[in-house]
Amino acid sequence: MNKRRRLTVFMLLILPAALLRAAEPSIEEKAAQLLMVSAEAADVSTAAAAARAGLGGVQLQWGSYSLEETRKLTEKLQAEASASPSGTPLFISVDYEGGSVYVPTTLGLLELPTNMMLGAAADENNTATLFYLAGKELKRAGINMALGPVLDINTNPKNPIIGIRSLGSDPAQAARLGGAIINGLKAAGVIAVGKHFPGHGAALQDSHKTLPEISLSTAELHTAHLVPFKKAIELGIPAIMTAHIRYPALDPRNPATLSRAVIAGLLKKDLGFTGLVMTDSLDMRAITSRLPIHKAAAEALKAGADILLIGKGDPGKAIKEIAAQVRSGRINETRLNDAYEKVLSAKRAAGLFNQPEAPSPFDKAYLEITGSLSRKAVTLAGGGCTLPLQKNKKIAVIIFAPQRFAANAIYLYRTLLENGYTASQYLFDIGVDGGDARKISEAAGKADILVIGSFQWAGAQNISQRETITRLLASGKPSVLLSLMNPYDIAGYPKTQCALALYGMTAPSMTAAGEVLTGLLKPTGRLPVAMPK
Repeated sequence: MNKRRRLTVFMLLILPAALLRAAEPSIEEKAAQLLMVSAEAADVSTAAAAARAGLGGVQLQWGSYSLEETRKLTEKLQAEASASPSGTPLFISVDYEGGSVYVPTTLGLLELPTNMMLGAAADENNTATLFYLAGKELKRAGINMALGPVLDINTNPKNPIIGIRSLGSDPAQAARLGGAIINGLKAAGVIAVGKHFPGHGAALQDSHKTLPEISLSTAELHTAHLVPFKKAIELGIPAIMTAHIRYPALDPRNPATLSRAVIAGLLKKDLGFTGLVMTDSLDMRAITSRLPIHKAAAEALKAGADILLIGKGDPGKAIKEIAAQVRSGRINETRLNDAYEKVLSAKRAAGLFNQPEAPSPFDKAYLEITGSLSRKAVTLAGGGCTLPLQKNKKIAVIIFAPQRFAANAIYLYRTLLENGYTASQYLFDIGVDGGDARKISEAAGKADILVIGSFQWAGAQNISQRETITRLLASGKPSVLLSLMNPYDIAGYPKTQCALALYGMTAPSMTAAGEVLTGLLKPTGRLPVAMPK
């Protein structure tokens, strides 16, 4: 072989390696891919700028948008990401879990049943089908990651933040239904993120406001709270979110999000999880009361987290902090590279580098399944009910709920009217003032039968509402108590004659309640949580 030919062959051999070295992303570029910011739908300018700079993901938050408007927004964000130095597509996530986090006006998405409603219905097949359709709905909107299912076992009736977001207090059932949600989302091509590891259900405080502590033994965690997460790992869930909670039995100093013992030890080593570990939002008080957001991001990465949800934090500061710690050796560069490769692998596996699929409408199937699950969930939860209600009597439907649920309240009223009942409906806020109390008394005085809707979010009970309902139930008139959200509120009315648990104030659940009251539907749901004594 002549000298010129040997040189040509040598150049061909070394050229690919040289190109690879030239294309190797910097530490800052790798760190950027690990970050996810939160963006209000009404203003995504900051998130768009971060996407153009190479950020890894955006969590969309609230906004009264149509699905088409949401899709335009997500397309804009992805266009910015494609114009970044790496051209890597974004994770675009949303809290689409049912319950008190999601509200009907969010981003034009169809309204999910609450998780506790799904627990009461206990229908794995329909739950999986529902979340397949829900996943397709997310894909239509350009959303590729669902921050759910909530896999927390709600064992504390006073839990201020989980409540109806939980599938119940039975670990085995929560594992089955959580698995159905995961399988449905997986079939739709959406990344499911199980949360909040290793379990938020026994908490007495809200991690948005403070750092809760759960003093359970490792045995108690393994036999109850970890059961749904173990099932999720077995099913190949692509991502798990950590809890901002301290578990002294696992780590006496750090919350799970910042704990190497919890993430690298329990989750990865002991339970064998190899997917993405995502933090809950690092701008919550449980974290910011200890560390600034950018330093917390570096600590979470060091502990084993791969996606760092910094909320409204500054991505530039987080990138600089992570890069500085990697260069100084405080964060092992291998840990950064591992997280970066896992993020890219997950994006490839989810098809984010492929052309998006064409949207196809399927609202009818979605609504049929939602209606079926809502009907199965309605639970006769206490007292002796005389149903159906008598048609020759005047009925006052007195509902306590936030104004944004007013449209859903109409479905109960409409069902009564369509079936020949004489009814009047009144909607009041969850907190009752003096003027409302007089109106409520007047409405009840004109009626023969009272249908009363109690709306309590979670462990935090609204005292004025409870006192008002107690007076109505003590009036001596036949009454039906509807637990519209958290079923634990039923325990606050021990003398109620009749109580139905709906687990969520959705249009289908309110229709189902009307069908029970008119005798069209027999309540067959079962309480998915243990009621306090």
